[in-house]
Order: sequence, then structure tokens, then C-alpha cells
Amino acid sequence: MEPHHAILATAGHIDHGKSALVKALTGSDPDRLPEEKLRGITIDLGFAHLELPGHSLGIVDVPGHQDFVKNMVAGVGAVDLALLVVAADDGWMPQTEEHLQILSYLGATRGVVALTKADLVDDTSAREEEIRLQLQNSPLAEASIVPVSAHNGMGLEELKNALAAAAETMPPHTDDGQPRLAVDRVFTLQGIGTVVTGTLTGGTMNKGDTVTAHPPGRDTRIRTLQSHNRAQDTAQPGTRTALNLADAARGDLPRGATITLPALATTTRTLDVLLERSTRLGQECAPLRNDTRVRVHHGSGHWAARLVLVEGKTLDPGAAQLAQLRLEHSACVWPGDRIVIRNWPESATLAGGRVLDAQGNRQGLRSAPHKLFLQTRANAPESAESWIASQLARDGIARRAALLRPSNFSTGEIDAAVATLVEAKSALVVGDWIADGPRWKQARETMTKAVNAEHHAHPERPGLAMELLRPLAQKTFPSGDVFAELLEDLCQNGFKRQAKYITSLLHKPALPPNLRAAGEHIRQALAGADPPARKLLAGTSEGAQALRFLIEAGEVVEVSPELAIGAAQFNRFRMLLKNHLRTHSQSTASELRQALGTTRRILIPLLEKMDRDGITRRQGNVRVLRDEK
Repeated sequence: MEPHHAILATAGHIDHGKSALVKALTGSDPDRLPEEKLRGITIDLGFAHLELPGHSLGIVDVPGHQDFVKNMVAGVGAVDLALLVVAADDGWMPQTEEHLQILSYLGATRGVVALTKADLVDDTSAREEEIRLQLQNSPLAEASIVPVSAHNGMGLEELKNALAAAAETMPPHTDDGQPRLAVDRVFTLQGIGTVVTGTLTGGTMNKGDTVTAHPPGRDTRIRTLQSHNRAQDTAQPGTRTALNLADAARGDLPRGATITLPALATTTRTLDVLLERSTRLGQECAPLRNDTRVRVHHGSGHWAARLVLVEGKTLDPGAAQLAQLRLEHSACVWPGDRIVIRNWPESATLAGGRVLDAQGNRQGLRSAPHKLFLQTRANAPESAESWIASQLARDGIARRAALLRPSNFSTGEIDAAVATLVEAKSALVVGDWIADGPRWKQARETMTKAVNAEHHAHPERPGLAMELLRPLAQKTFPSGDVFAELLEDLCQNGFKRQAKYITSLLHKPALPPNLRAAGEHIRQALAGADPPARKLLAGTSEGAQALRFLIEAGEVVEVSPELAIGAAQFNRFRMLLKNHLRTHSQSTASELRQALGTTRRILIPLLEKMDRDGITRRQGNVRVLRDEK
């Protein structure tokens, strides 16, 4: 049975034995830099691999020194399990606290506490009690505390068992078709080329796949890949993965770059977020002020940004606030991602947050609809249903295939949320779109009222011109062209298309009182076989309006600018013409005039219309029928 893959990250104060513990657990020394060997401290990220019953853990060992917290954050961006390390002789220290807060901001809720250097004290119970007290009101409040010694091996098996038990509580990583790798190491191998490593999340990557690296923001191809130091054709989500990228220069791919599929490689410079400051900061910590320049840590990278609070001027310890982060450089960030905010000098962690909208609007940040959109998401950060409803409430419409894509929500979660919203009539699927149910109903009612108002004001007209309906649809749904879908909905609910008009099925066109006399005069004039010239019918304003009504109502046929014929007479002429040509194959205009019993004044424009309508075709001086199908 394939083991479950997960990422374990260490955390804790400098010199509390994180790297020594990893080496004792795995046999691999995560300190790889010469300077680390020389100074005896971890400076950059180190990596190892631990196999437990049923679980395969990729380990990221982080530095504990305050000067290298930015490297620590880069290593825990996709952590599944935390291994918080506290030395039995030192106890809880400043970086222990800061690392715990960073883990909390990043959503690390599972882990184990390793009480290292336990061989240096006679009794660990007091220290364990102290640590348990410090863990209160944190995601690791119930974590196991295991005394261990990397020096003599004490407690290592108990620690492995505790890690395996914690891993059992994790939901398995799934392939959701949204693979993403945050690059935390880049190097070049002779004869192989550029290699990047990182933690793979959201889906699989395959040998030969075309992927996009941002930066630099261009496509490349995966030549080969390794997962947990073994060559693979496919890397699974939740694994430490190395990619050998074709045509990629090492200098173009910094730590913090994102590797993903081209369709998912959207970038942004404006993030709308819910920021929160830990209650553990204490009241002595300075408030976080509006319009502050900060560093935003995401994945394995960090970017300079300006912090803009949606309301208020400060964010105090223990408080949460909607905010916007205006990045100075573009980044590949998705809705639902977690971030950490540190101060500009990189000496303190200020806050953490969740991305509510990865394509923020700087101008509309404080508008009522957008604030409601953000607050709805902030109130239910794990609910795909709420996130979809918030988007539909704000925008009215969204492409179904692009709904929450990319994001931290799986396809199954999105499909289930859409089904629930549709069943509750909060949303409906229309063609390629999904629409807010109440707003769609409002749009349909608005268009219905507009058509009925036109019928009431102008009963002589067949309906309302579609070009006059389009602005109503655009006003209700400015973010998507769903006019055709709205028309289709109208036509399934008591309306029909008639040429360029939309008309109610209940509507019977009628001449208004002031045109009825002129209309009756035209009807009588066109009842015979020799209709008068059109200018005689429409010689007055009332006559012109009445004639136009009769044409649009189908009572009169507009043959040419000079000739109009009653519909019954026109249909009679067409039947006689077709019967004659079926019998004689072809006929001259003179022969057809005799067959129809009419004059040349009427026949010539009538034949020209028959040609335009595709009934006849002129061949020299004769007419023939077009092929009838």
C-alpha cells in the first residue's frame, strides 16, 4: 500500500538541537553549507526524509537564529506537521515563541514537541509543565511532548511513534489538478542543468510536463524529476520534489519562485486579505499601522508591500482586520493561501493572514459590495459554498469552469458547493456561466417589465427591440455577457423572438385609436389584386405609421420601397408562380404576368423579391425555380 506523503518542518530556538535531532531520526545531516559546519548553527534550510509505518515524511529543517527567520518561513510554507523543538536545559525562548506564532499563522494545527537534550537534566517533568503552559491558546496546545536525546538516542522511538500518530490525523494529499511547487533551493549539476527543489502541493507533476516558472514568467519543460531522492515519472502532492528544468537558467529562478501549470500561473500585485495578530504578542507589542511598508512571506518567497487597512488606522495584538497588501513586485498567489507579515527590517513577525481575493481592486477596496464580499469569505474561510456565494453576490455572474480556479479548494468541494447553491436556488447554471439566483431573477423581471411596458405604450409594435434590452442585462451583469442566456430564459417563460423584437406570447398587436382609420383604409386598398403605389398608402404620417404596423404584424408584405401587398394576395401570387414554374420549368416575365393575372408594375418588383427570398433565380430573360429541399 502506498504510504501517505507529508511534510514535517522543524521549529524552535537556536542551539536547541533541531538539526542534531533530524540527523538522529533519519541518519542524514540537514546542515549542508560549509559555513553551517564551521559555525555549528543552521543558516539555511536543510532537508531529510523519514519513513514511518504508513507515512513517508519529507523533513525541512529550519534555522533558529533570529537573523534567519526569513529562511525559516520559507521552509514552513507548506508544512503538514510541525516538530517544535525545545531544549530541556534552556526551556521556552524568544525564537520558540516566534516560530510557534509563524506556524499558527500558516495553519499548522498538527505536530509534536520534542524536548531535546533531556539527558542534561535529572527530571523533565517541570520543563514539560512549563511547555504545556506556553502552548495554551495555540494550535499545538494538545500536542504530545516527548523527551529525547540526540546524543544517546533516548526517546527517539517514542518520538517516531508520536509523529506517526500525529500523521494519522492528517487528511491525505489529493491530486486536484492544481500542482504548485514553491522553490526553496536552486542549483546546477554538471551535464544535467538547472535543478529546483520544493514541496509539491495541489496535484501531480510528470516528467515531460510543460510548466511555468514565475519569476521569470515563462514556460519550461520538466526533463526529469525526483521525489524523496528517487527518480520518478510522476511526483505526488505532499512530497519533497526536485525538478530538472529545460532551458532554465539558475539566475532566473530565485528562491520564492513558483512552478505550476501554464493555465494556473496567474500573478498579482494586489492581495485582499484577512490579517490577524496573535494574542500571544502581548500588549507591549506596538500596533501595526495603516500604510506601513512590510514584507509579505508566501510559500518560499517574500516581497515588499504596502499595507492598507480597510477600516481603522491600526491592528492591535489579538485583533483581526480586513486589509490590502500592495506588492512592489508581482507574485503567484492564489485565493485561500496563507501569508506571514514581517516588519521591514526583518527583525519581527507582525501578523499572519489568509488571502481572500488574489486579484484585489485598489479603487473599489472600501466599496460596500466589496467589503461584504471580503467579510463573507473571512467569516467562513474553509467554505467553498460561502466563497462562491460571495463572488456571485458581488459580481452577479462567473464562468463555471473558472470558479475558484486556481484556489485552495478542490474540484470536489467546488462541485458540491455549486450543487448546494443551485438546489437552494441561490445560484443557477446558465450555459457556461453560474449566476446569482436572486440577481438573475431580478434581471428577468426587469426585462419582462420593459417588454410589457412597451406593449402597453405601443400596442401597434410587435415588442421591444432586443438592442434596447441589452443595456438592461449589461447593467445587472457588468462582469459577463449573458444577454443571449437571458433571452433564452425569457423565451422559456412566456416570451418569444420575433425578428429583432422580444414579444409576450399574450400580446396581440393592435393599432392605437389614432391610427385605426388609416389602417382600415390600407387593408381595404390592398384587398384587391391591383394594390396602389406605396406612396398613396403612406401619404400621411398616420398612413405611414399604420402601414409600418401592418408590415411588422405580418398583414402586409413589403415588396419594395414602392410597393406593398396584402399578405393573403402575396401568398397567392407566390403559389401561382411556383405552380407555373414547376409545370413549365422556365418562363419569361411576360408569361408570368399572364399566369399571375397582374400588371408589370407589380410583377417586376414581385419577381425581384422572389429572387431575394431564394424562391426563383433569373437566367437571362427567364426565371426558374431554385432547388426545393
